[in-house]
Amino acid sequence: MAKAFKAKWIIPSDGNIYENCALIVDEGKVVEIIKQENLVESDYSIVKDFQNSVITAGFVNLHNHLQYSFLEDRKKSNLRAKIKKLYTIFQKHYFLAGISKKSFIYRLANLLSEYFCMSRDEKISSFKKGVENSLLMGTTTVVQLSKESKYFEVLNEMPLKTYLFFELFSDSVETSKDEFRTIQKKIDKLKKQKSDNTFIGVAPHSVCCVHKRLFKILVKYCKKNNILMTIRLAESQEEIDWLKHGFSDVDLLNEFTGHKKMEPAFEDVSPAKYLEELGVLSKQLIVSYGNFLSESDLILLKENKVALAYCPRVSDNLHNKKLDFNKVLEYFPHRFGFGVNSLAFNNDLSLLNELKYVNKGQLDTLDAINYLTIVPAKILRLNNIIGSLETDKDADFNVFELNENEDYNALLNKQKPAHVYIKGKRIVKKYCLKG
Repeated sequence: MAKAFKAKWIIPSDGNIYENCALIVDEGKVVEIIKQENLVESDYSIVKDFQNSVITAGFVNLHNHLQYSFLEDRKKSNLRAKIKKLYTIFQKHYFLAGISKKSFIYRLANLLSEYFCMSRDEKISSFKKGVENSLLMGTTTVVQLSKESKYFEVLNEMPLKTYLFFELFSDSVETSKDEFRTIQKKIDKLKKQKSDNTFIGVAPHSVCCVHKRLFKILVKYCKKNNILMTIRLAESQEEIDWLKHGFSDVDLLNEFTGHKKMEPAFEDVSPAKYLEELGVLSKQLIVSYGNFLSESDLILLKENKVALAYCPRVSDNLHNKKLDFNKVLEYFPHRFGFGVNSLAFNNDLSLLNELKYVNKGQLDTLDAINYLTIVPAKILRLNNIIGSLETDKDADFNVFELNENEDYNALLNKQKPAHVYIKGKRIVKKYCLKG
């Protein structure tokens, strides 16, 4: 039998708002939204009355590195781990000597060093905790970026929807070919093993870390196989300097990570122009950050229908600069969503907090929720199953409790939902994960 979930307000991300209605769910799918006065409770196996609450579609997070969520949760190191850590620290100091410890390059290298020294079990534990934290924040679909396939196994068993983008790096024609062969085999294998909740894309890390040969290979591969691509773009001043001058502190980070041959394919071009020259710009591309994009870059991205994963809090934390929210709304209308990166560089994984950080009245409640639900779902081309509470879509939804004198607009002042459902099954109950 079907289930009924009653609430004072339901915001299904279909352009409407429903008052004193019930969301009807059957076999994990949305059936309809009906008036509570028309509800015959005996027709349903469960009738849950959330009373003064708001039900929304589940949130979609467009940029995450959940493996970096809890790096401090380390077990007591054995001798092998201690030697590995000492070597990594020495290597970091050797390549990054003289760089400020507050700089983006040093902080990123420090993160990679800590992560490199973790065992497989520690990495998976950190990742799982990141996934759990995301669920508590109402995220029911997550974009995860990683070079490692071990997280695929974890995600494949999780209830939430996941778009796993495999990160790629190369610094020459040879490493480009090797990297592509490796990722192609990996994707072909995982496609046969993936669940209905798991999707796969590619993520050339950035213009500073990927050779032009690999970019060109990936463009053809993505077009042929209808695969999405995501890339960090115009994230740092170091990236802008590298493109303009042919060198910057990025080179030191590349040496530290073993990509010593990397150099720009073109001289003195902007980040978006660089990707255009390589044929990368298309509606299949999602760029992240965009903190240092120029007006001409923004125009170019808009003309090519490129989407944006907007990460304002991490941008300010790492770069003391973010792409202005008004420009995001102007140049990426209905083509952007929010990302949180990880707890390594963010206070929490709340998309609502990310939204509150930049939204100073530009978006009303319904539009704001759309940018956490249906808009990013469309960017990921998953809007046929998620993103709104419409008939035949998966019943992925959040329940936000309201105070006595609050209406649905108070939703934008919340941090996380009280309850989270995926396919009609409660995953979070009273702010705690079930089971």
